[in-house]
Parts: sequence; C-alpha cells; structure tokens
Amino acid sequence: MVTNKDNTYLFLKGNKNKLVFNPPEDVFTKDFTLAIEFKPDIEHYTKMMKETSFYTQGLVCKNGKHIGLFFTAGTDEIGNILLKVSFEWWKKTDNPEVDEVKAIDFFPPSDSAENGYKVIIRKKRNEIELVVNGKSKVAPIENVIDYSYSYTWVGCANRLDADYQHIFYGDISKMHLQEGLLDNNSCNLLFNDYQEFVKVHALNRDKQVIFTSDFSQVTPYKVKDHSYNNNHIIKFSKAWLNT
Repeated sequence: MVTNKDNTYLFLKGNKNKLVFNPPEDVFTKDFTLAIEFKPDIEHYTKMMKETSFYTQGLVCKNGKHIGLFFTAGTDEIGNILLKVSFEWWKKTDNPEVDEVKAIDFFPPSDSAENGYKVIIRKKRNEIELVVNGKSKVAPIENVIDYSYSYTWVGCANRLDADYQHIFYGDISKMHLQEGLLDNNSCNLLFNDYQEFVKVHALNRDKQVIFTSDFSQVTPYKVKDHSYNNNHIIKFSKAWLNT
C-alpha cells in the first residue's frame, strides 16, 4: 500500500461498543512486537534531501512527544548518502519538567532502500531490540512517558500538527502489531508466508494482537485488519477529526 500526503491512516480511539478486544493505546509502553515490511520512495526522499540535511518519515508512530518507527535519509559533510531506520521515544527524567528523547538506530547501506526493509521491533521489560533485514541491535528502554492519550498512526507521525507530520512516502506491504513477544521465526513467517502467519498468529486469541494486514483489502476509507481483533485502520481526514 502506497502512503503519501493523501493516504495516511490511524487507529480510532475509544472502544465504546467493545468491538475491539485489544486497542493500541498503551502498546509501546508495554512489552510489544511490531513487524513491518516497507520500501521508501527513493525519488521522493532524494528530492527532499535537497531542501533539508536529514529528511525523516514516520511509519508507525504515536503523536505528542513522538514515539515509533522512523526512516531517515540524509547526507554527510562530503555529500555521501546516509540512511537510518530507528525507533524513537521520550523518557521521564528526575526533573518532572524535562523529558529526554531516546532512540535505537540502525544505519543500512546507502543502496539498500531499493530492495526495502523487513523490520522487527521487540520490547521486553527494560530492553528494546531493533532487527533490520536480519541484523539486530539492542538498547535499554525505561521510564517511557505516557502515550495513552495519543493517536496511533500508520504512514506518518502526526497529521494533527503541520510541523511534525513526517509523512512516509513509499510502500508498506505487511504489518503486524501486538502486545507481548513474537520471536524472529514467527515474524519471518509474516514476511515469507502471510496467509500461514494469519492462521497461526493473527487469528490466535491467546495472543494480544492489535493489527495484522498485507494491505490487500483497502476501501476508500479503511484498511482491513486480518486479525481476530477487527481493528481496521481508517484513512486520515481532517473533517473526521474536526480539525
């Protein structure tokens, strides 16, 4: 599914009729697994790099003091292309008036975007792991600020603030988000055999699945969630949010 300024999505907040079993409000502050396959639009970020040193795009994020998965393209002092896949968050400090931004970063080769990225993010207690195309990095994560009142976005960081939209231009082909841990073999099943993954994991009610999709079933208004959670993401519209 191609995302751009005309095509970004979010999870509806609220669950008045209890039709969704696992809403995403607290997902990034608990143990979780996010697996996603995406390919950035190289022509677009190359163009944008002429306007800014580093051009950042959000894939799956919460707004406010942002948290989520980002892709960044830029150049160094002598013009070499630098690419970065990162998971960023804000943590509480001893000063209640000051929060600190943190990140775990992976720097893929400059020619890697052509083939896209298979990314897994896994948080277990006070440790977060970022896996990009099979290569893993681990970092500590603790005292994450409260994001329960934030929207959860797909294809951008925040469409409610013009300065922090970080819209992703490219293709997102598969995505799975759940509370709790999913090992690498299970995540690779998502990438390699989507239908089997849905049967084994997305429809497994013993797992706290939030959303699973290969973006093959899309209407003008939403993307179908193939998990038992039925948490279809909706296409962003300012009119729907009264903004």
